[in-house]
Amino acid sequence: MATEKQIAANRSNAKRSTGPKTLAGKTTSSRNAYRHGLSGPLRVDSLTSAKIDAITVAVAGVEPSKGRLISATDFTKAQFELLYIGSQRIAVLEKIQANDADLHELRRMAALDRYERYCFSKRRRAARKL
Repeated sequence: MATEKQIAANRSNAKRSTGPKTLAGKTTSSRNAYRHGLSGPLRVDSLTSAKIDAITVAVAGVEPSKGRLISATDFTKAQFELLYIGSQRIAVLEKIQANDADLHELRRMAALDRYERYCFSKRRRAARKL
């Protein structure tokens, strides 16, 4: 159980660490997730959307149930996300080879690994439901 002194210290620390206060700081932090587009939903153009729909129907089978169609859609989108991550990985590797391994690029590779593991998990969950 926390003592009164610890509770007071936690409250004091919480007051100092509540995030950005200025408009510029809030704007900057709001763009953190959009740096590479991997943390949000997959953004697709109409051609890619048509491909996803066609593959989804093929994966779901003839006359699929609603649940099977949702799972097939999730599976297909996860696969397209993995393809996008692969293309981003190639671009980063090319930069690393050209610039002699910049620390920023190495961190980006680590982030790509995290997003890739997440997409593998999404695809595996969708495949189990199929």
